[in-house]
Amino acid sequence: MKNNIIISLILVAMASTAMCLLNGCGKDDKYISDVTNKEERQLIKEGNKLFEEEKYQEAEIMYNKATQVNPNSPAANYNLALSLVKQLKTTDNDSIKNEMINHASSLFELVPTLTKDSTLIAMAYHNMGNLRYESEAYKEAIDAYKLSLRHNPSDNDTRYNLRMAQLKLQEQQQQQQKNQQNQQNQDQQDQQDQDKQNQDQQNQDQQNQDKQNQDKQNQDQQNQNQDKAQEKPAEQKQQSGKQQDAYIKMNEQNMQQVLKAMQDKEDAVQKKINNAGDGQERRERQSSRNKW
Repeated sequence: MKNNIIISLILVAMASTAMCLLNGCGKDDKYISDVTNKEERQLIKEGNKLFEEEKYQEAEIMYNKATQVNPNSPAANYNLALSLVKQLKTTDNDSIKNEMINHASSLFELVPTLTKDSTLIAMAYHNMGNLRYESEAYKEAIDAYKLSLRHNPSDNDTRYNLRMAQLKLQEQQQQQQKNQQNQQNQDQQDQQDQDKQNQDQQNQDQQNQDKQNQDKQNQDQQNQNQDKAQEKPAEQKQQSGKQQDAYIKMNEQNMQQVLKAMQDKEDAVQKKINNAGDGQERRERQSSRNKW
């Protein structure tokens, strides 16, 4: 079974070059297809020819037909994954690229479950690592490369890719830490700015409140002054009335005194007149007596 699987692939020679996006990771291994199922063998053969002619989409169709004939064919599934990988550079549509990557990844993951061939399994994990590397999933790429080396420890290309993935992961982690620190600094600065803004607002509110209180005090003082100003004329008027009453009362008293003095004077004059009249009468009576 192992020999049949090994010679079932003619495109494994291009296993790493199909998705080998790192320097020095190409492979020269070649395999000849000798699949027991005639229809499957013919479809894989036609797919291999199209693949060599760089007609990857047409090759994909042939490999896909081979998987329909034999869903458990390691050769058909592996070569189908390679044809999908090759088409990644022919499209700029991110959605289509993601679909191709996901499909190819699932096929590479499937291959180790379909065969016990260490070489084929190692190459499937190698290409799986390359896909994850290109997606910047460096930790997952490292895991795939390690699995590849477990099945083929002498593969220096995979070992090189593993080292590159480890360096990239370290760089990624450092960048993440830097970004995290920058974010923390930014959050701290934002908090300080917010605190300052809140403090400024509190100070402004306090100033506004103090101004309002001062304005109210000034207004109250003005109102008190106005009330006093209104009360003062009333007091002055009341005082003037009292003075006027006193003046009138004093004038009445003076008038009574004047009238009394005049009356007394008149009485005195009258008395004097009366006295003078009595004296004349007496003289006249005396004179009359003398004549008689």
